[in-house]
Amino acid sequence: MKKIIFTALTLISFGVFAQGEKEIDSEIKAVTVYLNGAEINRTFSTSIASGINDLKLTNLSPFIEPNSIQVTANNKNVTIVSVNHEINYLDRNELNKSPSVLKINDSIKELEFKLEIRQSYERVYTEEKSLLLTNKNIGGANTGVDIEDLMDAADFYRERLSNIETKLLDIRRSKQEIRESINRLNRQRNSYFNNVKNTGEIIVNLTSSARTTARIEVSYIVNNAGWVPFYDIRSKNLDEPIDFTYKGKVFQKTGNDWDNVKVKLSTGNPSVNNTQPTFSRWYLQSYDNTQNYPRKSKKRSKVSYAYKTVSDFDLNAVSEESEAPVMPGRSYDKEESKSTADYTTVTQSTVNTTFDIALPYSIKSNGKPNLIEIQNYELPVSYQYFSLPKQDDDAFLLANIIGWGDYSLLSGDANIYFENTFVGESYIDTEVTDDTLKVSMGRDKSIIIKREKIKDFCKTKTLGGNKKTTRGYELTVRNNKAQTIDIELVEQIPLTKRKDIEVSLLESSNAKYDETTGKLTWNISIAGNSSKTVNYKFEIKHPKNRTISNL
Repeated sequence: MKKIIFTALTLISFGVFAQGEKEIDSEIKAVTVYLNGAEINRTFSTSIASGINDLKLTNLSPFIEPNSIQVTANNKNVTIVSVNHEINYLDRNELNKSPSVLKINDSIKELEFKLEIRQSYERVYTEEKSLLLTNKNIGGANTGVDIEDLMDAADFYRERLSNIETKLLDIRRSKQEIRESINRLNRQRNSYFNNVKNTGEIIVNLTSSARTTARIEVSYIVNNAGWVPFYDIRSKNLDEPIDFTYKGKVFQKTGNDWDNVKVKLSTGNPSVNNTQPTFSRWYLQSYDNTQNYPRKSKKRSKVSYAYKTVSDFDLNAVSEESEAPVMPGRSYDKEESKSTADYTTVTQSTVNTTFDIALPYSIKSNGKPNLIEIQNYELPVSYQYFSLPKQDDDAFLLANIIGWGDYSLLSGDANIYFENTFVGESYIDTEVTDDTLKVSMGRDKSIIIKREKIKDFCKTKTLGGNKKTTRGYELTVRNNKAQTIDIELVEQIPLTKRKDIEVSLLESSNAKYDETTGKLTWNISIAGNSSKTVNYKFEIKHPKNRTISNL
C-alpha cells in the first residue's frame, strides 16, 4: 500500500511540476503594417495542465524585436510567468547530418587527402631537382674530366631533369583539377545551406491552478516589412472634381507568408527613436581665418543596420498577387467593381492614422510590393497653369486641392490620368505647410510659350571704371484651347552678394517682384485661341575688371 501511494504521489508531482515543453504551431490572424516594420498578431487555443507549463511557438520570423513581444491569456486561472525569445539554428545542424551533405563532406575529405599526397610528391621532386643542380660539378679543381664521362654525366642530368620537370608539371595540373573539384563540391554543399533559413521561437512560461483550455494571443514587431504610399489621380476635364485614389505598396520579407490575414496600414514607425530631444547650450566656434587650418571632412559615417529598410526593396515592380493596375487610356467608372477602399475604416489617433481593411489579404514573404487600395476620394479642385520658361518652356497644369490635411496623406509617387488618358507620373509632396496642395497634372502642349531676348536692348557699355550690362526678355503665351485659362508665369533676375555689383529691375509688365529672391510672377488670364505678351528688363553695373559669366 505504501508503494502504491508513493507511486501515485510521484506521478501527480511529475504531472504538476514537470509538464515539459509543448510546441505550438500558431497562425497569423492579423497584421498591422507600419512605414517601417509590422506588428504580427497570432492566436491559438491549447490545453493547459495544472501547474507549470512551457509553450514554444515555432517557425516564426527570425526578425522579431524581442522587446516588443506581448502575450495574454483569456483564462483567469492562467498566469503568464515569463516570455523568452530564441533563434533556432537546428535546421542547419540537422542538414549537416543529412546523407547528401555527409556524402559531399566525405568526397571533399578524400580529395583533400589526394591533394596532400600531390603536394608531398611535389616537395620530393623539387628537393631532388635542387640536389642535382647543386652537385653538377663532376671534376675537381685541378683534375680534368674525361670526355666520355662528361657525355655520360650530361645525358644523366638531361634525362633526370626532364623526368623531374615532367613529373612536376603533371603534379601541378593534378593539384589544379583537385582544387576545382573541391570548389564544385563546396558550391553544391553551400546550395543546400542557402535554402535553410533560421527561424524565431517564443517560449511562454505559464502556470495554471487547474487543468483547463486557454486562448493565447501573441503579438510582436518584425523588421523587413513596411509600406509606402502611392496614388492614382484622375481628372475627366477642368470642370469636374478629381478622383483621388489612395493606395499602399505593402512589402514583406519576414520569412513567413501572410495568408488570408486581416491587414491594417499605419502611418506610424516603431523603429523611430521616440525620446524627446534635450536642451543644451549652443556655443559659437571661431578660428583665425589668416591661418591655413585643415578643413574637416563633411562626409558622414555610414550606419549599418541588421535589417532592411524601404529602400532595399524594389517598389516599382508589382507582385503577381497584387491588384492589377489600370491600363493607360482606359475609362474609369467606379460603378464597375468594388475595391478594398470600400471596406477600409480610417482611425485617427493622437499621433498616427490607421487604415483598417476589413477584407482578408495574402502577402508572400518575397519582398515584392502588393498594391492595396486604401481610400477613394472625390475632391473639389481648382485648376491653374504654371510655367517657368527660363528652365522649361512647357505649361504645366496644376490641380489645387484645398483641405487636403483631412485625408492623412503622405508624400509619395502618383500616376496621373487626364481625360481618361495616362499622362505620366508625378510626386505628391505633403511636407508643406500650405492649406492648398498643388499636384502637377502634366504638360499641356496646347499652350505654347516662347521666351526670346530683346536683341536691341541686350548691350554692354563701359562708363569710366565700370561696365553697364542690360538684358531684356519677351514672353509670349499662346492659348490654343477654346476656353479661357489662368496661368502663373514665373521668371527671375539675377542676385549679387558683392557690394560693387548692382542689379536693378527696369521694367516688369506689372509683375509681382520679390527682391530677396529675384522672382517675377505674373498671374494672367488668356482667352481661347489668343495670345498675351509680357516682358522684363534689368540692368547690371559692375567694375570693368570683373566679368559676369552666367548671364
